[in-house]
Amino acid sequence: MPDTRILHWNIHSWRDDAGAPNVDAVGALIAETEPDVVSLVEVDEAWGGASVLASLAERFGFAWVFPPTVHHGDSAGPQGGYGNALLVRAPIRAVQQQWQLRWPPRLYDGSESSEARTVVLVKLAVGAAGLWVGSTHLPRRSAPARAAALDRLLTLVRGLDTPFLVCGDFNTPASSWVPDDGSVRLAPSSPQPSYPTSSPSEPIDYVVASPSLTVRAEILDHSGSDHLPLLATLAP
Repeated sequence: MPDTRILHWNIHSWRDDAGAPNVDAVGALIAETEPDVVSLVEVDEAWGGASVLASLAERFGFAWVFPPTVHHGDSAGPQGGYGNALLVRAPIRAVQQQWQLRWPPRLYDGSESSEARTVVLVKLAVGAAGLWVGSTHLPRRSAPARAAALDRLLTLVRGLDTPFLVCGDFNTPASSWVPDDGSVRLAPSSPQPSYPTSSPSEPIDYVVASPSLTVRAEILDHSGSDHLPLLATLAP
């Protein structure tokens, strides 16, 4: 079985760090890296219009999964959704659409303090048992909310029936929360700054995985968002 390549990127609501559209930059990186899975966070899709995710998936031959973390709109109704998305090539065996990482949920009012935080997971036909691959994005401003979400994330993924690999913008270095007892694999194994793009100083985009998996990852020097992307490789 060949390696599985996973591209992860916080795509900043389809805008680069100067506010210009970045869909072409995202497409160019997918073409360059040829991943089997793409994890995107801060995805913002309008309802009733052209879907950026759908167009990328069709262009590169992916299935796509996007159950929004939050819905936004006005008194007339919902206008769009925002959250985490996965593009995948391997056959999908199951979808865990969203697991809430902040509890209890609140009505979203546009503030970070009211924003739900979730992990989206798909079970892929990779290996004999299958593989759960996930994407998540955690709070930046509230350390207590982030810590609670991280604790819940660990509890949830450890209960999965097959190995897991979760990509994320965790908004905190792995050293602040990943157990050092070998129960969770981390990639990159040493911190690599991913934010901000203009002068990377914070290692907050990375992969956590089951200890049985062999994963390596690196932050890529590729502009197009306010975060740098990450490319992970899962060995068979």
